[in-house]
Parts: sequence; structure tokens; C-alpha cells
Amino acid sequence: MSNLKVIGAGLGRTSTKSLQKALHTLGFGPCHHMSEILTESNPEVLQKWKKIFLEHDVELLKLELEAFQACVDYPCCMFYKELMELSPDAKVILSVRDSPEQWEKSARSTIMKGSEALPSGDLGDVLAASLSLMIRVHGADMHSLETDLQQKYTEWNESVKAHVPSDKLLVFNAKEGWQPLCKFLGVPVPTATLR
Repeated sequence: MSNLKVIGAGLGRTSTKSLQKALHTLGFGPCHHMSEILTESNPEVLQKWKKIFLEHDVELLKLELEAFQACVDYPCCMFYKELMELSPDAKVILSVRDSPEQWEKSARSTIMKGSEALPSGDLGDVLAASLSLMIRVHGADMHSLETDLQQKYTEWNESVKAHVPSDKLLVFNAKEGWQPLCKFLGVPVPTATLR
């Protein structure tokens, strides 16, 4: 059993940073995001993430997420099925963009571009391991120009919708604002703007 109340199954570049901030605002913090790993400086913690990616070590993932009530973005979206088993009462949010074309444009200009020149050292090793995990999960190199990212994005979203029971799933575009998110989580709508 884990402490997670919310599991983000949406791929990176689907407003996951905005969703992380929203979940904090709504009382579901702390919320894990890939940015936690990118800013990590402890080599021991980075080596744990490398092991999680390369060995699909769900028990270690559970330990690394122990202090979190929610998780979004990579790497957690890649483990949403396992996290659901560890947290059977958790709700799942599939964050989406307006279209597969819009997601591909955003992904290719940001996260896919960043993988071209990985940093050296422990962080570079962890990022290389995360790319390996993405290839295993998606069945293709998501960073290759030859990969049909729009198809992979659509396949991912459809597989999440097929796997998660409808009463536990919210398909969420941040443009929709607070209302659907708050209704799904059973919390009041805040006065702050969702960014």
C-alpha cells in the first residue's frame, strides 16, 4: 500500500507542471514530477531512480514516492498501472493536449530535444535509463524523428482509458480549469487561477 491519492497517467508536455501546482493547491501535495529528479543532486537518490528505470523496480519506486500524495509526468506516468495496484483507492488523471499534433509539436521542441545531448555524470545516466524505459513502454524510440509520435500519444491515451475504471479516471485538459478537477477530487473550487 502507498500514500498516493492521485496518480497522473498523462505523458509529459500535457500541462503536468500546471497539474502538479493545482494538486498542491487542492491539498494533494507534495506531488512528484520529473522536475524533482532533474534538480536532484544526491548521487544515491539518482542511482535509485536509475535502478527503477532499468530494472522496473516497483518496490523501490514505492519507497521513493513514500512522502508524496500525488505524482504526475515522467517517470510515474510510465508506472501508473503498478501504482494503481499499490494505491487501489487512488484516482487517476490522464492529462491531455487539444490534439496529438499539438502534443507532438510541444514534445519535439522541448523534452525530445533535450535528449539529444544528455548531461554527463549521474543525472545523465538517470536520463539515459529513463529513455530506455520509454522505449520499453512505448515499443519505439520516442526521440527518433522516424517515430510517429502522434500515433504513440493516441495509443497511450487509449490504453489508459481502457485500463482505468471510468469512476477512477478523469481525462483532463488544463484549459478546462478547476471545475472538472475539483469535482473529480471532491474538493471546493479555489479562487486562484489555474496556471
